[in-house]
Amino acid sequence: MKKFAKAVVGLLLIFVVHVPRLIFLALLVSYAAVFANRPTLTASPAEHIKRARKILRRGRLSELLYAALELRFALERMVQRDLVFAEMASNRMLRECDPVKKLANLHRLAPDAAFVHEIYLVNKATGERLKWAEYKPLDKARVTAIQGRLGDLLHPKDGLFLGIPDDLWYIKTRSFLAEALNYLSGIYKDNAPFFAYEGLEQFELVKVE
Repeated sequence: MKKFAKAVVGLLLIFVVHVPRLIFLALLVSYAAVFANRPTLTASPAEHIKRARKILRRGRLSELLYAALELRFALERMVQRDLVFAEMASNRMLRECDPVKKLANLHRLAPDAAFVHEIYLVNKATGERLKWAEYKPLDKARVTAIQGRLGDLLHPKDGLFLGIPDDLWYIKTRSFLAEALNYLSGIYKDNAPFFAYEGLEQFELVKVE
C-alpha cells in the first residue's frame, strides 16, 4: 500500500512540479532566443569584428564585401573610442569619418598616443605600482593601407571574373580581409583607451620603447 501511495505521489509530482518546471525553462530559452540575441547596430568595434569574422567563416564569396564593410566600421569606431575620451577633441574631429584623419587628430592631440603604453595604478602613499592595463596604438601606415584597400573593395568593379570562385581577385580579397581582421581584433582585445587614463593622478602611463 505504501509503495502504491509513493507511486501516486511521484506521478502527481511529475505533473505538478516537473512538467511546469520544464515548461518554464522552455519559455526562458525561447525568450532568450527571440529577444536576448537579436542582432543590432552598436557603437562597439567588437560587434563589427565579430560579424566580419562570422561572414568570413561562412565562406560565401557573395558576402565578402559585407565583411569589408564591417571592418571599415570597426576601424573607424576603434579610433573614435580613443577620441571620445579626449577632452580636447573637437566636434569636427569626432564627426570625421575617415579613420586615417581621425588617427592623425588623435596623434595631434597627444603624440605619445602613437606608442605602446603600460598603465599602472599607483598608490601615492606607499609608492606601490600595479599594472592595470595596456594601451596598444593603431599603426598609422597599417591603417592607411587597410583603409585604402577597404575603400577600393566597397566600390563597384568592372571587368573582373567575379563569378569564378578560384579567381585571383577572390583569393587576394579573402587573404586581405583575414589579415585585416586579425590585426584589428588583436589591437582591440584587452586594449585600454589612451585618454581614459592619461592625466589621471592615480594612474601612470609608461611608454614602451
